[in-house]
Amino acid sequence: MKRTLHSRFTALVALLALGALSVALSACGGSSSTAAGTPTNSGVGEGAGAKKVEGKPVEGGTIVYGTDREPTCLDPHNLGDMPQTYVARQFLDSLVSMQPNGDVVPWLADSWDISKDGLQYTFHLKHGVKFTDGTPFDAEAVKANFEQTLDPETGSSTNLVYLLPIYKGIDVLDKYTVRINLKRPYSPFLDVLSQAFFGMESPKAMARGIKANCVSPVGTGPFIVKKWTKGQQIDLVRNDAYNSPPADANNQGPAYLEAITWRFLPDPSVRFSALQSGEANIIFNIPPEDYGAAQSDPNIELQQFTHAGIGHYIVLDNSEPPFDDLKVRQAFTLAANTPAAVESAYQGAYPVATSAISSGTPFYTDKFANLYPYDLAKAEKLLDQAGWKEGANGVREKDGKQLTVKFIYGSGPGETPPAELTLYQNVQAAVKEAGFDLKLVPTPQAQFYESANVPADFDAEPTYWNCPTPMCMYIVASEETYDQPFANMSKIKNPELGKTLLAAAATTDRAEQQKLYEKAQQIIAENAYWVPMYPEQTLLGINKTLKGVWIEPSEGEPVLSDAWLEQ
Repeated sequence: MKRTLHSRFTALVALLALGALSVALSACGGSSSTAAGTPTNSGVGEGAGAKKVEGKPVEGGTIVYGTDREPTCLDPHNLGDMPQTYVARQFLDSLVSMQPNGDVVPWLADSWDISKDGLQYTFHLKHGVKFTDGTPFDAEAVKANFEQTLDPETGSSTNLVYLLPIYKGIDVLDKYTVRINLKRPYSPFLDVLSQAFFGMESPKAMARGIKANCVSPVGTGPFIVKKWTKGQQIDLVRNDAYNSPPADANNQGPAYLEAITWRFLPDPSVRFSALQSGEANIIFNIPPEDYGAAQSDPNIELQQFTHAGIGHYIVLDNSEPPFDDLKVRQAFTLAANTPAAVESAYQGAYPVATSAISSGTPFYTDKFANLYPYDLAKAEKLLDQAGWKEGANGVREKDGKQLTVKFIYGSGPGETPPAELTLYQNVQAAVKEAGFDLKLVPTPQAQFYESANVPADFDAEPTYWNCPTPMCMYIVASEETYDQPFANMSKIKNPELGKTLLAAAATTDRAEQQKLYEKAQQIIAENAYWVPMYPEQTLLGINKTLKGVWIEPSEGEPVLSDAWLEQ
């Protein structure tokens, strides 16, 4: 998650992604084995992947990475927020790595076997790898990582909600072989494990407890956490003994860079100025108002990635008035004019979303993308039919109550940048024409996290979900996840939708998956359960003297182990 709710919760809730996609699990016809990955021909995200760069890499140097939000904990097993996964990618390795085309390739696991029934994943681990505290990486370490994630004391959110519905147990078969047993087939299991949220950590370091591990987690990765100066930066230094890069990395040895200063610059204008002045070598998310300047600057390279999952959207509380009425939800969506609102706020830097899931998500379809074009007259007619009549000051009324919508959003540092607030204000102005009184309520971070899960505290709120599978629709819209924090926040109850998505999760037939996922997208769109705004973006601004940076596709994490400074 990045800004607003998903920033907060992409991780906080990558709930039960019971999905079926990528890994083309060979659940029928015998066990499967791979040493090169499991091809699926299904793209994940748009704009990711290692790129070939001209020139000979140069060793040495320290770079400054400017980012918008500070993590609450550096251990991504705890909670599970996007700022954690972005920095964790630099010091943790995962069992597998995902490629943009959906293939999953070896990383800390050299190969794996999947049982015929899809209930057992046997991983054959890389030999000779050590955590940076000297602890060997082996099957016992993998087991310890799963146990730490499942321990309530860890406070996991993302990892826990992925694992609890499907995880049965783990067996150490020998020093470098581990078998994970599932309760039911779960075809995106390898996709899930590719995320930095499931990066492997030192059992010795984890034994210190979550408080110590939050400050200085220990991995096998290309960098080491040296120091976290809260409110300022995280200092990372090179792991000179690094010998476990993923199969899809350009650099198959230790990082070229000597160190990274991961600096917190929540103010967008300050962050962009740092890139322009050379104070920062790379920044996370070019501010929309500076996008044109960045494009025309010969010293800046832009890398833009559209995340898979559910893009930035407005949660509508379906459990209580006014949005428990389909006609009111449809009227709000028709009146919001989100394409114009996004274009105005982001000045063309971000595309518009009008579908249930992001265009970067496997099995996405645009068949239902235009069910609710801006139509003020139709919105007004629907409100009339729903019994909301014109009232004082242009606000509609029903049974003595005004059509007021309480829209909460996070007001913490970096939570709601100026362009995003402009977007909400644009929607506010648009729906006012139809008779909605949309009240924007800035909410401190801690209170926002609490209120976001209490329907009585809001009528609408913003969020997004980064996940490499269309089963994130199940996360945010199933009855099974109805009471899970940051999951079914819209309080949707639709048995047909849940049944459709579970059927998609149960098959590895791609044609059948496409049909079922399209049906799910149709159900969501027709019921106007939420209001899509834009696909979630990672927009890196990179000084052109920094070469070799790329974005991985599972969560849009920046990869800096291949990067070097041009002399």
